Amino acid sequence: MHPAIGYAIREQNRFVLDDPAINAVEMTFERADDPLRIERYVGDIDFDYVSVHALKLSPASLDCPARHYLDALRSIAMENGAASISDHLGFTRDTRDGVELGHFAPVPPTSEALDVTSKNIDFIQSELSPLHFFIENIAYLFRLEGIMKEAEFLKQLLSRTGCGWLLDVTNVYANATNFDFDPYEFIAEVMPAAERVQIHLAGGYFDDEVNMYIDSHSHPIPDDVWDLYRHALACGNGKIDAIFVERDQNFPDEGGWRDEIRAVRQIAEQVQVLSPSGRGSE
Repeated sequence: MHPAIGYAIREQNRFVLDDPAINAVEMTFERADDPLRIERYVGDIDFDYVSVHALKLSPASLDCPARHYLDALRSIAMENGAASISDHLGFTRDTRDGVELGHFAPVPPTSEALDVTSKNIDFIQSELSPLHFFIENIAYLFRLEGIMKEAEFLKQLLSRTGCGWLLDVTNVYANATNFDFDPYEFIAEVMPAAERVQIHLAGGYFDDEVNMYIDSHSHPIPDDVWDLYRHALACGNGKIDAIFVERDQNFPDEGGWRDEIRAVRQIAEQVQVLSPSGRGSE
């Protein structure tokens, strides 16, 4: 069968989640973790695939994630029938005093950082098993130097830990635009190291003042990202569990929501990409 496809849940798109083109959703843990909520965050629709997206595991920090945060993640995942949990390849917490940075800081591509991040992901996976864990490549506005390139760091991390790759296609496009590397080569190089894959798609904009592409989740998916998405599907055929579209600003009308997710599905069907089950679509 084809990968499951859907939206990252926002209150602004809940009214289209029953669209026949949608059979998956991603829920942000920090939005769903509300003690006053009495119903499932995903609602009463039985989706084929649900994933919980975390923001504060900070897997590259020197210390392991807090057990109470992992327990809460697991609880929300089980309550909503999730198959997986994901977070970002970066750090959001200053280990020295526990202060939250408020953004995802990139990881220096060094052996030391690789060791720390691998250890933390191993711990996360042991605590969350049997839920699958996926690590997302982030968009960054600056790069840290190290002994290896980002693609090599990510390859080694995936190989060491066996975790899944949440391939944010738009983040790859943004970084490639801003730091002058080939996004097609990046995806093709990393993909063989991933056992399982999820995909993020979104639209941003080029900021002329800072001369950078900004991954703002505020615009329709641009043509260049659609093309890179096709490439990612071809590279990851047989590995892709789910594909999610993110939108956080400038929300479209009903037709815009429905048309974009149908385009995501149509392209996946055109490429004839299969999920890890290996079974053809009906």
